[in-house]
Amino acid sequence: MENGVKDSEERLDSPQRSAAGASSKKVIWISSLAILFVVVFCAAFVVFYTRNNRNKAAKEPVNSGNSLPSADLVDEANQPFADSQLKNGRVVLVFMSTDCDACETESEFLKDLVNTRSDVRFYGVISFGDRDSLREAKRKFPFEVFYDRGFKLAGQLGIKRVPIKVFVDNGVIKKSWGGATVDEKKKADFIRWLAEV
Repeated sequence: MENGVKDSEERLDSPQRSAAGASSKKVIWISSLAILFVVVFCAAFVVFYTRNNRNKAAKEPVNSGNSLPSADLVDEANQPFADSQLKNGRVVLVFMSTDCDACETESEFLKDLVNTRSDVRFYGVISFGDRDSLREAKRKFPFEVFYDRGFKLAGQLGIKRVPIKVFVDNGVIKKSWGGATVDEKKKADFIRWLAEV
């Protein structure tokens, strides 16, 4: 009888072992799928993030083709600057700040260019800071500078950093450039663009 008990115990043990083995294989299989899912998800995220950042970098800071919105620009004496001055003819608006090193670099680059085309007017726009910074801006920048009262123009254009140049032709935004024009290729591109416009 003892042998019979051992045999039945072994028989009971054998299905339990195979169930435990199957359960263990199932856990390993599910774990492998979970790891694979995480790896694929992470890889897809990296690809999407990289592509999205490349697209953002290539994109102009201000959308072209839109009409220039109404502005509330004032000079140092708090006199309004007529919107019609921005919407008639060819204008380059340079959004800047007096406490911005990149803006000073941009100013140095633009100094020789502002008078190369009499039909293209350059205006500086101070959107960050206060109206009192206009006095300092007049010393630093080679064109007329105005204060964007209430962040109205920059806010409507979605400008959150400076320097940014926006070319407007008869009230329509045609092109924009973000950041200081420091490398030689960007300088050459802008100079060529200005000569051809």
